[in-house]
Amino acid sequence: MARSEPQSAMRAPLDTVFGVDSNVRVLRVLAAHGGPLSSSDITRRAKLSKTGTRQGLISLEECGAIVTEVGHSRLHRFNHDYYLAPQIKALFGAESVRFEKMLDAVRLSAGEQTPDLSSLFVYGSVARGEDRRGSGLDIGLVARQDVLAGIVEKVRGNLRQSSRSLGFTPSVVGLDLDDVSRLDRDGNPWWNSMLEDAIVLQGARPEDLAARVRERADG
Repeated sequence: MARSEPQSAMRAPLDTVFGVDSNVRVLRVLAAHGGPLSSSDITRRAKLSKTGTRQGLISLEECGAIVTEVGHSRLHRFNHDYYLAPQIKALFGAESVRFEKMLDAVRLSAGEQTPDLSSLFVYGSVARGEDRRGSGLDIGLVARQDVLAGIVEKVRGNLRQSSRSLGFTPSVVGLDLDDVSRLDRDGNPWWNSMLEDAIVLQGARPEDLAARVRERADG
């Protein structure tokens, strides 16, 4: 296989700006923050190693995308005067808006007024921010047993178009109130893990529903 040939740094500066994961993550943090940050702050916000942060800072400063201010401490900021600064900020903005649109699509997938729906939420690796390429979007919902299957199919059907246009794969799990009660009572590992990261989009939190079922049973 022939080796890749080098490209012109003048004609293709984004090769350097977005060349490696650490560059993108450092740049995302600084572009979103707007002001100066220390390398330790960047490391924490970007969830990088110290080495990864340092390598990203060196590369981005060399190409002019960020500026390092030296005083009592070294602080780094996004270079708003960089010739591609508006486009870079717009890219990161679009990235953030896309995820909000995904959540909105899920939120509306069951209909704005669905009295039989007790809870609608996302959970799993996406909710934790730990998903990887190819990960699906885990969606959970709780409804009465007699209408559960219909609501699950409605959510799946309504997500077909938005999932294609926004580029995600929905995986929908439906629970009825008996399921919620049983999983909570048994301390089910999947249930406990789901509760830790669930982002509720409609209705009550699943653990609150479980508590209500217990109260009715005890009453």
